[in-house]
Amino acid sequence: MARYNWERIIGMASVGRRKLVGGDETERQSVGEQMRAEELSRRPTAPPANLPGYQLEKFLGAGTFGQVWYGHDLNTGRPVAIKFYLYRGGVNWALLSREVKNLVHLSAERSIVQVLDVGWDAEPPFYVMEYLPNGSLEDWLRDGERMAVSQAVDIFRQICGGLNHCHGRGILHCDLKPGNILLDSDHAPRLADFGQSRMSHDQSPSLGTLFYMAPEQAQLEAAPDARWDVYALGVILYQMLTGKIPHRDVTLLQRIDTAGSLSKRLEHYREAIMRDARPSGHRELRGVDAELAAIVDRCLAPEASERFANVQQVLDALHQRDLARARRPLLLLGVVGPLLLMLATGGFAARSIVGASGRATEALRTEARASNQLAARFAARSLENELSRYFQVLAKEATEPATRRALGELLGADELTEIRELTAESAATAIPQRAEFLTHPLRRRLDAQLSSRLSRFNDDQTGRLPGISTMFVVDAQGTILASAFDTVVEESRSSSGLNFAFRSYFHGGRDDLDRDTPPTQIRPLTRPHLSAAFQSTATGLWKLAFSAPIYLSEQAANETPGGETSGGETSASDPAVEPRRPDGVFVITTDLGDFESMRDGTFRDQLAVVIEARSGPLRGTVLQHPLLDQQARKGNSLAGKRYQVSPEVLDRLLAGGDVDYRDPMAKAEGGNLYGGTWLAAVAPVTLPRELDGIRPPADRDEAEATDLLVLVQYRLAKVFEPVGDLQRQLLMEGAVTLGVLFSLALGMWWYVNRLTDASPADEPPRRTGPSDPADAPTVEVR
Repeated sequence: MARYNWERIIGMASVGRRKLVGGDETERQSVGEQMRAEELSRRPTAPPANLPGYQLEKFLGAGTFGQVWYGHDLNTGRPVAIKFYLYRGGVNWALLSREVKNLVHLSAERSIVQVLDVGWDAEPPFYVMEYLPNGSLEDWLRDGERMAVSQAVDIFRQICGGLNHCHGRGILHCDLKPGNILLDSDHAPRLADFGQSRMSHDQSPSLGTLFYMAPEQAQLEAAPDARWDVYALGVILYQMLTGKIPHRDVTLLQRIDTAGSLSKRLEHYREAIMRDARPSGHRELRGVDAELAAIVDRCLAPEASERFANVQQVLDALHQRDLARARRPLLLLGVVGPLLLMLATGGFAARSIVGASGRATEALRTEARASNQLAARFAARSLENELSRYFQVLAKEATEPATRRALGELLGADELTEIRELTAESAATAIPQRAEFLTHPLRRRLDAQLSSRLSRFNDDQTGRLPGISTMFVVDAQGTILASAFDTVVEESRSSSGLNFAFRSYFHGGRDDLDRDTPPTQIRPLTRPHLSAAFQSTATGLWKLAFSAPIYLSEQAANETPGGETSGGETSASDPAVEPRRPDGVFVITTDLGDFESMRDGTFRDQLAVVIEARSGPLRGTVLQHPLLDQQARKGNSLAGKRYQVSPEVLDRLLAGGDVDYRDPMAKAEGGNLYGGTWLAAVAPVTLPRELDGIRPPADRDEAEATDLLVLVQYRLAKVFEPVGDLQRQLLMEGAVTLGVLFSLALGMWWYVNRLTDASPADEPPRRTGPSDPADAPTVEVR
C-alpha cells in the first residue's frame, strides 16, 4: 500500500507539472496538497444509513471495521460520534461486544467515554458515543513533546481516578496507552477502547501494546492482573514527563519484527524489559521531586511483586506526595524559619561578641602596653639602684686603707717601676720581665689583699652583698698590677703584668680604643665609670666593669676635675690646667645575671631583659636574659653567639610604639618557651647622680645615660587570655542556647505534624475491587 501511495504521489506530481495544449499551465500543487486532495476525493459524501433521531453532518474517519461520522442528537442537540460496522466479515464480534458491554457498564463514570446508543440489529450495526473534539493524548505527545510536571501529574491523577473506578467495577483495561485516552473540551482525559479489557475474574489472556504492557502480560497464557494497568500508568506518566517511551529501542524493535512466531516476539519483548536498566530520564528533569520519581520507578518495576498492587495504591502515593508538598511551607515556617531566625540571631550575637571582644582586646593591649612601660621604667630604676650599690662598693674598695697601702708600696718600689714602664711601652704583649713582676712579694701582697676583699662577696650567704666576678688594680699607665677572681685561675693565665690602657674601664670612654694605640697617649679616667658590656670568652655571658680613679694623696683625692677643692675654693694651680693624673684605677666586674633585678625567676609570661643601646654592630644585642643563665648553669657556653633585636623594632620601641615583639632568644637552643608574640617596652638606664666617697664632676648637672636598655616583655596571649576565655564561654553558651531552641522548635513541629497527619485508622476503608470473583458484576449485551 505504501509503495502504491508513493507511486500515486509521484504520478500526481508529474501531472501537476504538465502544460495544457493552448500553452496554459495547470494549477501547481505541492505533494501535501495533492495527497490532501486525493484524501478528500475518496471521502464518502453520504452516510451509510440515516438513523432516526440523529443528524449526520460530516465524515470523521474510517477503519478496518467501518466508518465514524460526526452528528447531533436531534432531541438534545448534543454532538455525537457514530461508529458504523460496514464490514461484517472482518469483525471480531466477541471483542466488539466486550468493548460495548464494558462501556455501557461504566456509563455513569465521567472519566470513561460514554456510550449513548447501540443498534446491533440495524443494517449496518452501529453504536453512538459522545463526541470528544480534542483528539487523544497520543496526539498531544506526538513528536516527542513533553508536558510540564504539574500538568502531567494532574492528567495522570485523573487517568488513575477513572482506571480505579473501572477496577472498582471489576474491569481491567489491559491495553492502556495514550491512543486510548481521549481528551474532552476541557482537555480532561477519558478512557476508551475497552476491546482488550477483562473482568477481574476472567482468566483469559489479553495482549496489550508493545512497551505499554507489563513484561508478565506478554504471554499467551497470562491471567489478567491489576498490576498490568499499573505498569501502563507508569509508562504513560514517564512519557508525559520526558516525551519518550521507556525501553523503546530501534534494535529491540528490529529483533521483535524479525522473530518468527508471536510467542517468540513476546519472549524477546519480555526478556528485554527484564534485562534492561530501569529508566532514569525522569529523575534528571527539573521539577520532578523524589516522591514523584519513586512513584514512576515503582510503577515501572519489571517484577510485578515490586509494583503497586493496584491503582488505589498509586492514588494513595500521589496523595502522600501532595501532603508532603503541602507540609513544605509548614516545614519552612516551623523548622527552617526558626532555624534561619536563630542563625541570624546567633550570627548577630556572635558578631557582637567578637566585636566586643576585639574592643576589649584592644583596650587590654593598650593597658598592658602602658603597664609594660611602667614596668620597664621600674626595672630600669631597680637596675640603676643596683648600679648605685656597685658604685658604692667600688668607692669603698678603692679607698680601702689596706689596699691603698699595698698599692703605694708597690708603686714606690724602684725595681718594679722600670718593669712597669717597659710593660706600658709593649701594650698588651708580655715582656721577659713579667715573670719577675708576677713573683715580686709586693705585687703578691696586693693580690692577697684583693683576694681577701673579694672573698667577702663570694662567701656571703645573706644575699645582701652584690656579686662580683673579678677585682683588679691598674696603674696610671694601664698595666694590671694585681687581680682577684671568683674562681681559681692559674697565675700564668692571669692578666696581671699586661697593659690594657686601651680598655674603656681605664680611659673612661664609651668604647675600647684600638689595641695598637700607644699607652703613653692614653690618659686614665678621673671619675667613676661604667664600661660597655663585653662577652665572656669562657661562658658567653655578658659582663660590666665598674672603675674609679685612685688618688694616694689626700689633696688630689679631694680635688674635683675642674681644679676646685671640696670646699669650693680654687687651688693654687691654674683652673685651665688639667687635673692631676690618678695614681691608679680600681676595677670590679660582674655578670649581668648577678644583678638581683635581672636574676632568673619562675614567671615565664613577663620578664625583663637587658639590651645593648650603643650604635654599631652590637646595637640591640641581648645582654641579659633568663635563657642565658639557664644555659650557663647547664654548662652550655654561648660564647661567640649574639642574639639581637632588629634596629627597626628597637627604634619603634624607643619611640614608644606598639610592637608585636618576637624574642630573638627563641631561636637559641632551648628557647622554644620564649616563642610567640609579646608586648614590649623599653626604658634607658642612667648612672647614679651622686656616689658616696666619689663625687661626679661638677659639669654633669643631669644623670648620665648608660649604653643599656631594660626591655620588659609580656606574652600577648596571656594578655588576651581573659577576653578569649570569656568569648569562648559566651559563644559556647550561645551555641547551647541555639541548640536547645532549635530542638524545641523541631519537637513542636513534629508534635503538630503528628496531630495534623491523618492516620489510616481515621479514613474509611477503600475497596479496590470485588473481594470475590463471584461478587463481580456481569453485563450482558443483547
